[in-house]
Amino acid sequence: MGLHWKRGALALAAMATLGVTNSVAASELGKVTMSVVPSTSSAVLYVARDNGYFDKHGLEVEIVEFTSGAEAERAMVAGAVDMGGGGVGSTLIMANRGIEATNVVLFQDKPIFTLVTSSAFDVQPGDFQALKGKNIGISSPGSLTDLFLRIALRDAGLDPDTDVTIVATGGLAAHLPALQAGRVDAQMTWEPSTVTITHENAGKIFMDLRTDDVPENLQNLLGSSLQVTDDWLNASDENLAKAKAAARAIAEAGRDIKADPALMVGTLEKIFPNVTAELLTEIAEIEAAAYNPVITQEAIAHMNDVYVEAGLIAQPVAFEDLVDPRLSAEWE
Repeated sequence: MGLHWKRGALALAAMATLGVTNSVAASELGKVTMSVVPSTSSAVLYVARDNGYFDKHGLEVEIVEFTSGAEAERAMVAGAVDMGGGGVGSTLIMANRGIEATNVVLFQDKPIFTLVTSSAFDVQPGDFQALKGKNIGISSPGSLTDLFLRIALRDAGLDPDTDVTIVATGGLAAHLPALQAGRVDAQMTWEPSTVTITHENAGKIFMDLRTDDVPENLQNLLGSSLQVTDDWLNASDENLAKAKAAARAIAEAGRDIKADPALMVGTLEKIFPNVTAELLTEIAEIEAAAYNPVITQEAIAHMNDVYVEAGLIAQPVAFEDLVDPRLSAEWE
């Protein structure tokens, strides 16, 4: 017994020397797949993968990319991937549809989206009544761009299904061409498309969800998170251990990005190779402030109120049905 204890102590000392204390050896927990839309929000996953945060906590992570959040979440629900990146609000909607899913950890505490109007459309920012009768682009039906647009329109007294025409323009690369071709008068988008559209004078920001200068119901809405189905999470102790490790790694990476936005610039260069380093540095400075792993009961209560009022869900969802204390304990 004593000899085994001494050997264990020596092993722990060696791990401490290698900087692996309070973690497990790289890949000890095995591999997990994560579905995401490449974005400034999901960039934290790439930072965690490429800078050793997942390795530190024993995970080998494969990132599977999709063009819309709705597709990424469907892949998770279908079991095509282990975990999925998507809007926290989507877990409320899934719960109302009988799909039980848990938020593993929050990426950002604000949505990343902007509504950009075409330069050919003479409208003042925030004048939602001027959007009546216009074509407005989203990435795909059921995506976060669709969801937040509908909330904003309803908040302004407009019916998303009759007062405007919502057009599915596709992924990020399609947003600028859709505006330039006149296919849409306005486009829900995110970085680096927002900066590209405005710098090329193809449009201007009509609404920016990254700020507090938005309709009341869009304030204090959470952004995206890493999610798992309850079936996957509770299938084995191994899956729970993987989810806890992912929560720790992403929380650490997010805090480091918030403290030093330059940490994500290299990742953004890989995700968006055609955007200049200068613009990506500007984007990183804007986006880093929203990184925060914590989901609060107050935020979920507010989102429930907004989603019920907007007709997106029939019943509010309990905080305990969206956040597992075994995972939230890893956020701090």
